[in-house]
Amino acid sequence: MRTITRRELLTRRAVLKGSAAAGLVVGVPGMLSAQAKAPINIGTLCPLTGAGGSYGPDMQRAVVAVVERINKAGGIHGRPVQLFHEDDQTSAEAGVRAARKLIDVNKVVAIVSTWASAVTLAVRPLCVEAQVFLIGVSGADAVTQGEHKGYVARTQPNTKLQGSMYAKFVVSKKEWKRVAYLALQTPYARSFGDAFSGILRAAGVTITDDLIYEDKKPSYRSEVTRILATNPDLIMLEGYTPDSVVMAKDIYKAGYKGAVLAPSFAVNAKFIEGASAEVSEGIWNMDRAPLFDSPAYKDFSAAVPRNDTSPYAPQAWDQMSIVALALAAGKGEASGTVIKDNLRAVANPPGTVVYTFAEGAKLLGEGKKINYEGASGACDFDAIGDILSAPFAVQQVRKGKSELVTIINP
Repeated sequence: MRTITRRELLTRRAVLKGSAAAGLVVGVPGMLSAQAKAPINIGTLCPLTGAGGSYGPDMQRAVVAVVERINKAGGIHGRPVQLFHEDDQTSAEAGVRAARKLIDVNKVVAIVSTWASAVTLAVRPLCVEAQVFLIGVSGADAVTQGEHKGYVARTQPNTKLQGSMYAKFVVSKKEWKRVAYLALQTPYARSFGDAFSGILRAAGVTITDDLIYEDKKPSYRSEVTRILATNPDLIMLEGYTPDSVVMAKDIYKAGYKGAVLAPSFAVNAKFIEGASAEVSEGIWNMDRAPLFDSPAYKDFSAAVPRNDTSPYAPQAWDQMSIVALALAAGKGEASGTVIKDNLRAVANPPGTVVYTFAEGAKLLGEGKKINYEGASGACDFDAIGDILSAPFAVQQVRKGKSELVTIINP
């Protein structure tokens, strides 16, 4: 056996050191190596605090879980996904600062999982200008209206679809003939109310009052007094958790014996804790229903165990999966433009139904068409970025817990 000289040993060490510095991988046997590929930067802008703070942490966890699976499967065209997280604080001002950092500093190609409509509307122009793809769970119609060049989409139904589904449930309850609409001043309050009230009027239901109220008031007794004077069978309370707690307490103190219906994002565990089980008892609530029986939802549930059935974390799971598949459908370039150009090609029919990134990426690599069906349900988008349809879960607070009563289909 030939003895290796000191010079040869130093030369080999230099090669290995140089390989490591360049990000190369040394194979055995031989010295096969490959240049490590740059990561694809994606940002999350979830409400970790503020009115949406009950949902943001699970939304972020869902995105992280999907990315872990993507990277374990070899990434997207061999490139790992790198996440950058920001808290929008359920505030438009904070959301803009965070989005600016994600775009200018972190150089993300997409921002996923915005929650409040006010935040999504505030960061939308920044994303469109920078050609960064934006997808969230905000419901205001303005999110997808106007010129956004395809860089905006959402998995949450718009207010027209939401209003029609709430109205469909109300019409099914024959005892609710007189309905009052009471809503927090938000970007979706007016458009939701118009869709909701319009369908009810057409069905012969009387709208006794239509009142938009201000946020962060210590008491809503004057608003409650005005609403109750119209003698409604049902109060449609459209707000966030903090203001809805105050409103529910005032409604209860006023001795109202009729029904209350609210969005599930407001009537959650924090609402019941803040308003008390006694005040919350019997309150109805609705929101988009996850697809509980789907393989994707089962994978999601195993990865992101939760104490509630809110639809936002499943939607975040689907948003990250769709963004990754849209990038996989490209030819290796990673950009917001690639995502928006391939969004419907991976999410809408026709194509083989897939429930995971791994399934979809494999078929895309074989030149086949796919149709992603997710944890939140079908993720089929129209021309402006709205989902086409979705079932809704109807729940009611019983003995300190919101329980599923039925599923309403479009």
